[in-house]
Amino acid sequence: MTGGDAPRITILENGPYLVRGGIPITDAAGSRLEAKEPYALCRCGGSSSKPFCDGTHKRNGFVGEEAADRGLIAARRIAYRASGIVVYDDRSVCSHAGHCTGGLPAVFRSKADPWIDPGGATVDEIVEAVRRCPSGALSYALGDSAEPAEESRGFRITASKDGPYHVAGGVPLLSAGGAPYEIRQRYALCRCGHSRNKPFCDGSHWRAGFKAS
Repeated sequence: MTGGDAPRITILENGPYLVRGGIPITDAAGSRLEAKEPYALCRCGGSSSKPFCDGTHKRNGFVGEEAADRGLIAARRIAYRASGIVVYDDRSVCSHAGHCTGGLPAVFRSKADPWIDPGGATVDEIVEAVRRCPSGALSYALGDSAEPAEESRGFRITASKDGPYHVAGGVPLLSAGGAPYEIRQRYALCRCGHSRNKPFCDGSHWRAGFKAS
């Protein structure tokens, strides 16, 4: 692969996400969507051709200024330790999908402090719950290691139902100014236009009543 077609997502100023490098995109049901390279994904929430951009951002006054912290993930995350496992939490990128609190409430306790109790389930149960986190806010390390363990995932983008784009596989993400975000295996990109943590989803689509169709 040459530099020109290396897999990456570039944020266009007050515009869409430009996707290069043959990254497949599927709908929420897992069906592959046909897209000509490179393809542009709607970021303002107003396109009539979702998930693809149709230029609506030029007419609806969309402001897509990026507000997310571009610092190191390791400097932001909080560690919760138990025998055999460490659960890391980076609240700054949580999309509030609820897979953790809904799937393993004995560990991920929405109304408790601290909200994560890694002693509340087996290591295998916690690992499975963390792997379901689409935003990458949650990660884990096993045994005596402090390095987060991530399963190998192929490049892919999923347009979730009435929610963000779930990006997997460590796809490089570039800001509108060309600066790279730290590469992560999983992240959730806002596509409703309302996140206060752009480009990442912060759950604002729930409050905005965003509909993808």
